[in-house]
Amino acid sequence: MQAVSETELDFSARLFACQNIPTFILRPPYEQDRAKIDGELRKRFFPGESYPQIVAWIRENCTFGSIYLLEDFMHLSSVVVPISDEAYFVAAPFSFEKMQVDENMKIDDPQLLQSFFDEIPKVASRDQFQSTICTIFTHLLQVPLTFTYHYFSKESDFLYSAEQPTPEELERHAELIKNRYEVENRMLECVRAGDADGAILAHQKMTQFSFAPRTPNSLRNSKNFVIVFNTLMRKAVESKGVNTLYIDEISRNYAIAIEKCTSQLQLNDLSVRMIKGYCTQVNAHAVRDYGELIQRCITYINFHSTQQLSLQSMADALHVNASYLSAQFTKETGCTLTSYLNKTRIEHALPLLAEKNRSIENIANSCGFEDMNYFTRVFKKITGVSPSAYRRNL
Repeated sequence: MQAVSETELDFSARLFACQNIPTFILRPPYEQDRAKIDGELRKRFFPGESYPQIVAWIRENCTFGSIYLLEDFMHLSSVVVPISDEAYFVAAPFSFEKMQVDENMKIDDPQLLQSFFDEIPKVASRDQFQSTICTIFTHLLQVPLTFTYHYFSKESDFLYSAEQPTPEELERHAELIKNRYEVENRMLECVRAGDADGAILAHQKMTQFSFAPRTPNSLRNSKNFVIVFNTLMRKAVESKGVNTLYIDEISRNYAIAIEKCTSQLQLNDLSVRMIKGYCTQVNAHAVRDYGELIQRCITYINFHSTQQLSLQSMADALHVNASYLSAQFTKETGCTLTSYLNKTRIEHALPLLAEKNRSIENIANSCGFEDMNYFTRVFKKITGVSPSAYRRNL
């Protein structure tokens, strides 16, 4: 866990101060500052309520790697960010909406309580506020942070509790789940379309939703989430007709990489690489939108591109007329069979150029090009640079 300097914490406090939101560090023994979390609301108006229970909830449930936005049934909110095993940066209290005294509350001076509510800082935009605090603390702690929202329901007069949610709370929770699944489905649609940028943007939105932990280990929870993420993308590209041999190889490699990660930051970087990798598979190998013959033809090329292929040899392998195969391929894919074969061979050559001990001529031959000059012309046409220039830029 990276240490956070007093200067960095002071900078964060000043950002909250711009919205008149008080901040403090909740640290052992906790008694001194714990009443600040609600602006001494309980201490002044509900002395029978328990501050130790609030601190106990925070210590039990708030773990490093997340930002917690806590809100109670009176719409009183606080931000809690763990900065060490026992210390928490807290910004509180504030509200996203006007607070009103409940007429059923047993209180001697409702007007005084309403005056207290009227002085609570108000935040105009919930979405903008959440985005801002995620940006601030991701930069501050240098790890990707999960945004976690928790709503405390009413028990007795004002006690925080997560037990027995009301119908309103259940409705709000259901709406959050619905929104999360909508973003997830949007991300998978982008993956199916080979749109890496759109998928990455949707993934960034997904990280702002809270996911109930399955184990006490936060890194293990994150790894489990990325494992599920890997499975979802594997099924997404399978639905586009990417050959299962390609899918199995990339999925297996990512599964190994997940277990090797030792931090949240590594998992976040890996997730982005996974999106790009699966989108590349769709753009290179998806065949679901083509007829059966062209699907078989593309699959045949993908697995035999390094061999000496001709239109006639491919037609013979697929048991069709060569002229018909050529015309049908161009009709369905929009490119000639030769162009697709060359593109596939060049894609195979790209990673091989990183092997500096191999000659370019050797790479050309291993990718199915007998003529070095022809390989150079095709390579430059597809990539915009010569093979040697591409190698120099690696």
